[in-house]
Amino acid sequence: MAGVLITMRLRVLANSLTGARAANMIVGGSSGLLLAVATIVLAGTGLVPEAVRTDLFALLLACRMLGWILGPVYTGGGDDGLRPEQFALLPLPPLRLAFGLLVAGFAGIAPVVSLIAFTSLTVHASSSVPVGGSTVSAVLVSVPAVVLQLILVVVLSRLVVALLAFAVRSRLGAVLSALANASLAVLLNQAWVLIWVAVESDLFTLGFPAAYTEVLRWLPSSWGLTAVRAAGDGDWVLVVLTLGGSVVLIGGALALWARLLVLRTTTRPVRWAPRGGGRPGSLLEGISQLGTTGVVAAKELRTWSRDLMRTHLFYYSVFFGVLYTAVPLIADWRGMLPWTGVIVAVMAAATSANLFGLDGTALWLALTAPGRERAEIRGRQLAWLIQVAPLTVALTVAGTAVGGDAGTWPWVLALLAATLGGGAGLIVLLSVYALVPVAEPHRRSGNPLEAGPSFGQVIGALLLVCLSAVPAAAVAWAGTRSGLPVVTWAAVAVGLGTGVGLTVWGGRRAATRLRDTGPEMLATMRGGQTRTRVVRSSAAELPKRTSQLVTLLWTLCWIPLFPQGLVPLVMIANGDTERLWFAALYVDDPWRIPVALAFSALGAAMMIAGTVIPLRHRAATRRSAVVPAAAAGPILEDAGG
Repeated sequence: MAGVLITMRLRVLANSLTGARAANMIVGGSSGLLLAVATIVLAGTGLVPEAVRTDLFALLLACRMLGWILGPVYTGGGDDGLRPEQFALLPLPPLRLAFGLLVAGFAGIAPVVSLIAFTSLTVHASSSVPVGGSTVSAVLVSVPAVVLQLILVVVLSRLVVALLAFAVRSRLGAVLSALANASLAVLLNQAWVLIWVAVESDLFTLGFPAAYTEVLRWLPSSWGLTAVRAAGDGDWVLVVLTLGGSVVLIGGALALWARLLVLRTTTRPVRWAPRGGGRPGSLLEGISQLGTTGVVAAKELRTWSRDLMRTHLFYYSVFFGVLYTAVPLIADWRGMLPWTGVIVAVMAAATSANLFGLDGTALWLALTAPGRERAEIRGRQLAWLIQVAPLTVALTVAGTAVGGDAGTWPWVLALLAATLGGGAGLIVLLSVYALVPVAEPHRRSGNPLEAGPSFGQVIGALLLVCLSAVPAAAVAWAGTRSGLPVVTWAAVAVGLGTGVGLTVWGGRRAATRLRDTGPEMLATMRGGQTRTRVVRSSAAELPKRTSQLVTLLWTLCWIPLFPQGLVPLVMIANGDTERLWFAALYVDDPWRIPVALAFSALGAAMMIAGTVIPLRHRAATRRSAVVPAAAAGPILEDAGG
């Protein structure tokens, strides 16, 4: 059975490696391979002190295990092509099915890369045995340790995916999965802060504190390392305990996974509904009294509280903003806290860029009432502002009170007003102009990520919402540089004006688009695209290398644009003297501002390139499709004559 499942998975992978998925797999595999080589080099090098090398080696092993556990959560549930539901009708014992799926899970790039990384245990065994120890024993023990380490991370990954699929069938599970996804996203974006803290505190020369070292030793990721060192010292009791513990942990995880497979394929999602939400005098009741727009807003607010997909996306935005600005507290720097509300507002807009798509074919309810398009759009804008604005204002006030000063208030208030208004206008525009069909709400599985906004929608919303804050930021910059507080505070009025203007304009354009193309949008949601559109979409797909380049540009552009560009500019304008990890602050005047501007320009150029390359490819594809059609005209006329 295991051989059949391996063949099936390889065939699915071979047929699905196209476009962005192939690019992501290649980029991820290349990055993982580089990290694997770095782990092997660290395990065998003698340039780092022994105590520091062991701690760093244990940390890398823990990070790899954490990547296996949280990676599938972050990428959408770890669907590798073989879903347990596909085998629900087969007369297979749950434990046998789990074992077969586990064995099939080793067929792929990630397990091969991890196997290469775990061979660092053998390298470590051959180079780090203390004087008087047995190198041969350590190397021999490292072989089963490598195998058990690989099996352990794979089975833990599958177990976490099963737990996620079962847990997110409730509201609490959707919130917890949002916390896990946001934590991993922040870790990927702010890892350089942690590296800077490690360098500044001399962790790479003095070693980790004893408490951290002890925690690393007790993690399952270090059990193989402990067994290798114990074999070198001749402590065979510890070798048996650590390797046996890995076997027991693998068996327990496999048994629990088998049980979760049964629950996943035999239970229905839990439907959560708030109690008393429609009682007289409640918030929803009061909003619904505002006419048709209020009724739509009340309906949207109830949907925000009941739809697990929207719950997940909203809390993801909140957790991302809070954690992103909290990471610099490790370095005892509070300068990011005032921007928590702004980041949450921007992320909430990005994750709400497919409002109509999330509703599925329920769009027909709005289309059956001619003339209701304006109320439909305005109601969704009002509901989004009620959902997002109070929280972001509270986070901004609290963050600025803790980490800001008098000069920070006009900046954060101006940018918050602009991003909230810009978000309210842009989410409805993107929802109608860039609608992405997703699974119907009642047909979605337990994974809350499968129906989220597309990568293009998220990137487009992030870019446009950030651009909406440019006028307010420019006025605040001018006021700060000229030393005129009146001009700086005028940025708040500019931000309010920009936000209100974008809300009104975006809502008007979206209502017009919904009125003119509503039936086509409904046909798109129902899968009613014509064959011509499907062919054009397939023909316009980017080549693999170009897709990889675009993905890389959009992945890395945020580092030069924000952490190394815009943030240092704001710090320079406010007269902050802390250099921290900002490269522009390590140069002398008058080069600080040009360096920060250069980083910002680099990030913006990467964004523009990531946008222009796909557009040019699609335009070239359309031109190449028109020429053969024109050339075929005379032939068809001759044939008809």
